[in-house]
Amino acid sequence: MTFRDRYNLLSYAVRIADAPNRSSLQKLKALVKRLAGSLKLTSVTIYLHDQYQGCLSRKISSAEQGTVAPCHIPLGQGGAGICAEKRISLSLPPLVLHADEAKKGTEVTFLFEPISRNERFYGVIGIGLGPGQRLSATDRKLLLQVQAIALQLLTNLSADNDKKLKDLSLLYRVSNTILSTIELNKLIHLTLTALTSGPVPFFDRAMLFLINKRSGIMQGMLGVTRETSASCTDPFDDPENILASRWDISDESMACQRRSDFNQKVMASRLELNKSLNLASRAVLEKRLIYVPSAAREKQVDQDFIKQFGITSFAVAPLIAREKVVGVIVVDNTLAGRPITNDTLRFLQLFTNQAGMAIQNSILYNRIADTNRDLSEAQDRLIQGERLAAIGEMAAGIAHELKGPLVAIGGFARRLAGRLPKSSDEKVSADLIVREVLRLEKMLTDILSFSKKTTICYTPCNMTEIVKDALAVVRPSLEEKNIRVSTTFPRKSEALLGDCQQLKQVFINLFFNGQEAMKNGGELTIRIGNATLDGRKAVAVKIKDTGGGIPLETLHQIFNPFYTTKDTGTGLGLPIANRIITNHCGKIHINNRPGVGVEFSVVIPIQN
Repeated sequence: MTFRDRYNLLSYAVRIADAPNRSSLQKLKALVKRLAGSLKLTSVTIYLHDQYQGCLSRKISSAEQGTVAPCHIPLGQGGAGICAEKRISLSLPPLVLHADEAKKGTEVTFLFEPISRNERFYGVIGIGLGPGQRLSATDRKLLLQVQAIALQLLTNLSADNDKKLKDLSLLYRVSNTILSTIELNKLIHLTLTALTSGPVPFFDRAMLFLINKRSGIMQGMLGVTRETSASCTDPFDDPENILASRWDISDESMACQRRSDFNQKVMASRLELNKSLNLASRAVLEKRLIYVPSAAREKQVDQDFIKQFGITSFAVAPLIAREKVVGVIVVDNTLAGRPITNDTLRFLQLFTNQAGMAIQNSILYNRIADTNRDLSEAQDRLIQGERLAAIGEMAAGIAHELKGPLVAIGGFARRLAGRLPKSSDEKVSADLIVREVLRLEKMLTDILSFSKKTTICYTPCNMTEIVKDALAVVRPSLEEKNIRVSTTFPRKSEALLGDCQQLKQVFINLFFNGQEAMKNGGELTIRIGNATLDGRKAVAVKIKDTGGGIPLETLHQIFNPFYTTKDTGTGLGLPIANRIITNHCGKIHINNRPGVGVEFSVVIPIQN
């Protein structure tokens, strides 16, 4: 081999070692092929050391066109193994080698040199010599120089593999962690803490926004920094155990992260789903990770958002599950000023794919849990309704049987009261019997009215006439209580289809309700006007009193049967009114003003 050939080979080795656009593995493939061809050797092979299995597990051979093939050569097994402890050359029987290296049988001699540095063993370089073939001193010197370059490449390859292994180990561990819980609150804490924890965190800050499709915005859910993650369990605290299953976060750590000023800012933030306004929306709509090296130069960023958090450069990664985006994670290194590398972005992409699936599963689980709870409550209500229905049927039967005797008692009591002297005690007692019998008759009438199946006789009705007729029934009682009546009726009222008598009963009940609320006088305001209900034309009757309103603790019970706050009420007036309006496909709205009064709005569609 001439000096020029050796010079060309060494120059080539140096060039590929410094080439930035090729991986270390590809450079090694090119190197062994060039070395074998230049020295006219039978084969040149570099065996890579697997430090976790303690063996030579892969090879790069010139005899296989530079491909990486699997092998498994144990270390230190007598004469059949490769000694990596000492820097010596030795022959190796062809039985432990691959067929391509032993193709010439025992006539081939294999020489091996360990590739190591600072007690770190990276592999061996093996040379196959044919019959009578020897290496000159110049060839050995060149081989040592090439070996040094191979050491550099293997060192880089080992460092890259260690980093990839660390990233994959963390990804595996974090994936196990986030998939181990279905509690959404804890899940998002674990997700952001994993991105901001450790001696050298991936990012200084991380923010999570979830999408609200109804409102068309992204709501800030949590913001975590490396300072608020410092007190959490470190996901890197067991680097030796690369398959550690999972890590956890305590309630105290989550509470600390929630209380931070940074998190409060994030939770108060809203981002519109409009990619022309912010890049987070663009990442959502295009379903891809977006990196912004300079936020000040980017036109599509939300400048208010950037200024609020002092962001200089950032990345936005969508959380995708089943082809749907559930939210985004925004990360940056503003605190330390470190650049976001491509390797970090690749890890972020892999990480958010796992996190998106876990968050979607948590949301779906919570929806199922809520639905199951609603079904259980509906079942309980159904059972309770069946019980109430049985009680109602029994009560209706009893009320029907009691009404006859009560009528007889009331009639005899009135006849007896008419014959007794006005100043006698017996007269007072007889009058009391008459009043109580009337109260019981009204109660029984209400119970029968509420319990029987209502049949609506649809006829054209004029709402103004119905309200006037109902008001004529209660006006004497209103005047007796010093209650002023103010009415506003339209000049022309459109006819609607309904049961006029039942609708009249509704307004009589509501007028009496207002009267009983204004014991010391007041004003009852009645207005009739046009309205809409579920997109249909409707008529609205508003009845407002000045009786002080309904206590907030009882507001949700006013339509419950038999619930009343009055001394003489039956608790069926409003339930009967509500049922009649519901049967007419209408609604009753309540505008309660505690301390002032209450306004009932009865809205009925003109055509049911």
